[in-house]
Amino acid sequence: MFDLELLGILTGANRALSSAILLTSFSLLVYVLSHNFFSAVGRAFTALMGFVTVVYVGDVAVANVAQGQNALFWLHFQWLGIAFVPAAYLHLSRVLLRAVKGESPGGRYVTLAAYALGAVFLGLSSATELIVWDGVVSSGMAHLKAGPLFWLFAAYFAVATALGAVNIASARQLAPTRASRRRLSYLAATFAAPGLGVFPFLVLVGVPGASSAVLVAALSAVGNAVVLLMLIVMAYSVAYYGVLAPERVVKQSFIEYVLRGPFVGVCVLTVMLAVPEGTVVLGLRRGAFLVFAVVGTIVLLQVAISLGRPVIDLVAFRQDRAEVSWLRELERRLLTTTDFLQVLENVLVAVCDELGSDAGFVAAVPPGDLGDLKVEASVGQVGDVPQLPELAEWLQAAGESRSEGNGTDGAERPAGDILLSRGYWLVALMTRDEGIPLGVLGVRARLEGKPTRDQAESLLAFSSKAAAAIEDMRLQRQVFSALRRLLPDIETVQRWRGDASFGTASAMLTNPVLTPDFPDLVRAALRHYWGGPELGQSPLLQLQVVRQALRENDSNPAKALRAVLVRAIEALRPTGPRDISPEWVLYNVLEMKYVQGLKAREIARRLAVSESDLYRKQRVAVKEVARVLAEMELQACKPKA
Repeated sequence: MFDLELLGILTGANRALSSAILLTSFSLLVYVLSHNFFSAVGRAFTALMGFVTVVYVGDVAVANVAQGQNALFWLHFQWLGIAFVPAAYLHLSRVLLRAVKGESPGGRYVTLAAYALGAVFLGLSSATELIVWDGVVSSGMAHLKAGPLFWLFAAYFAVATALGAVNIASARQLAPTRASRRRLSYLAATFAAPGLGVFPFLVLVGVPGASSAVLVAALSAVGNAVVLLMLIVMAYSVAYYGVLAPERVVKQSFIEYVLRGPFVGVCVLTVMLAVPEGTVVLGLRRGAFLVFAVVGTIVLLQVAISLGRPVIDLVAFRQDRAEVSWLRELERRLLTTTDFLQVLENVLVAVCDELGSDAGFVAAVPPGDLGDLKVEASVGQVGDVPQLPELAEWLQAAGESRSEGNGTDGAERPAGDILLSRGYWLVALMTRDEGIPLGVLGVRARLEGKPTRDQAESLLAFSSKAAAAIEDMRLQRQVFSALRRLLPDIETVQRWRGDASFGTASAMLTNPVLTPDFPDLVRAALRHYWGGPELGQSPLLQLQVVRQALRENDSNPAKALRAVLVRAIEALRPTGPRDISPEWVLYNVLEMKYVQGLKAREIARRLAVSESDLYRKQRVAVKEVARVLAEMELQACKPKA
């Protein structure tokens, strides 16, 4: 009796684990497909996960069919995945080896042959009884029976898997960095997971007798749990290929996805399977109870994941935990322009309530220039806003008075700092340290004349908050502007850092694209575009894209480099007829200056710009050529799938 109960529990556990593996493998397929599609490794892993998903779709269907005879269809359906998993193994291992400049025996032809054999075995299993034939359903377990040639498929499966493992081991030995070796070690340790999960072992051993059914069910449950964990680790190892983001970002994205996707899904699935059919809970039918249980599980798990983020960071980012926490805190605290405007509106609402006014505004002046006032925020019906230059002299005087030490805090400034103009009490907004004018806070005066002492103190106190908000907004905009200028360089570094196609550290160190002065090298090459010894001695001749162009350019290095530069310039050419509109500026400058060899004065005349403006645009154009060259070099260095 006890054995039967235990067998029922283990059978239910196996069904739940099979469903969990199905959900997880599909989720990992979607993640890698969306994040690593442009990587040959990512595409190969997606194919492997696709075949594993097909097998477990059949596994879950077999466990839930209404009649035993229907299980035979799903058992044959599983062979859509089983037949191709060995080929997918070889495919994944080959592209991993190529990513580190290795080559598997037979190359792509062995992989294509493996896929062809998979198609043959699929056809034989579907149309004949040579591989498998209709099996039996016994003790809750369904399986097909082995045909006379099943041993041939088993040998093919074993050989392909073994070759894949050898390729992974070779790739690990050739890995140029410690991080890539570590990931390949994870991959090697979990490489057997798909094979263990999909190989039809019951076809070989048959359905166990009653005495050993419990042992087989227990081993199957343990095996499924191990396969589930191994698939996640395997996907984690693959997630870094073809991604430009730093390792920290990839790790964070993957962990967040696994927790909020597969983990939550498996927990919901467990709740649903834990409530048997026909059960009544607290007077509720099973369906009604599951609605509340599933929704509650999803909400509580999302909250738990958010609250547990510090613990997750502690495990995932041990070395960079402090910096990761700071970055997340920065992300939480940074304000958008809309956020700043809401702060200003809140200040205006508060000061108007305090003074009993029905309208107010905050106007800012352009940084470093007392130009026209621009209203940033307002409440109530704001009428005519006093404009510069009528306030310019007043603002300038207020700034000078402030810089001379006439009050360092907004609450301590004298009431004389308040000006009555057009029915508004106006307060000059200044930077906290240097007393530079930022703008004006205006509140509609209830009475003509100066405010009372209490009103003045309130007005000056709130004006300091508005000034702080405007100053912080400008400082943040300066930071964003600096980051935008850095982004192209950061993107280039991440692109080369994330790409493992160089194979050796020495190749990475000698590639000109990775040198800090790469834009200067491009500028020098363009300057000597039409010849001279400098072009023939340019470090850009080491670029792989230039070497590939030698064959088309009579094996002349200078000519090949010139052709590559032309390709980079043409890549910046907009579509449509050529003119002197802004979108054509960069291309026109490059083509006229370097290809046609025109003088700067002539180019400026044709483009209707000043020479100083032309030089600025020329610097931007050269940086764009350098960016395009870096992308061309990346493509040239990538191994062919």
